[in-house]
Amino acid sequence: MTYTQWQEMCATGLAPLQRSLITEEARDRLNRTWQPDIIIGLLQTEAYARAILSACIAVLDLPNDLEETVSARMERQRLLDEDGRSFRFLIGEAALWRTVGTPAVMAEQLERLHDATANPRVSLGIVPLAAEYRAPANGFVIQDSRVVSTETVGGEIVSDQPADIALHEKTFEILENQAVYDAKAKDLIGKVRAFHLTR
Repeated sequence: MTYTQWQEMCATGLAPLQRSLITEEARDRLNRTWQPDIIIGLLQTEAYARAILSACIAVLDLPNDLEETVSARMERQRLLDEDGRSFRFLIGEAALWRTVGTPAVMAEQLERLHDATANPRVSLGIVPLAAEYRAPANGFVIQDSRVVSTETVGGEIVSDQPADIALHEKTFEILENQAVYDAKAKDLIGKVRAFHLTR
């Protein structure tokens, strides 16, 4: 298990990290990601990513390589269209409501989520705010069953320990069973998108 601070990992900016993820994620056949309060990076629009990454650069006081970082994040999304891959994404309903950027940015982002449900390689579940609390779970990514990573305010924890991976897989399964999919997910996304369009 390793913990690396963002300032150490991103001393020259966020773009090198995003580029390294292109290589890292290309190794995976199965990506399981849970994100309770923001949209998963692989599903972000350019405008949403720009707003999120701009905030990260400011708060962490990192070198400003925003446009290069956004470009690398968008490049990572090519994997979503490659055969032989499977993406099981879970997003907390709170992420749909939280305004990142502007209401127009959110409306575009939620349209992107709606469209992602049509991708045969993507399973997208929304965990409703009213879902029973059944497992402590900050956001995490399980890459195949070989490594799990969790981001904190100060850095990232990466573990290849079987017990850690098994616990995160168990937690993911609990959340997966609470999520809504397909028509119900689209309805929820559409309802929140309509809210953002009226603001």
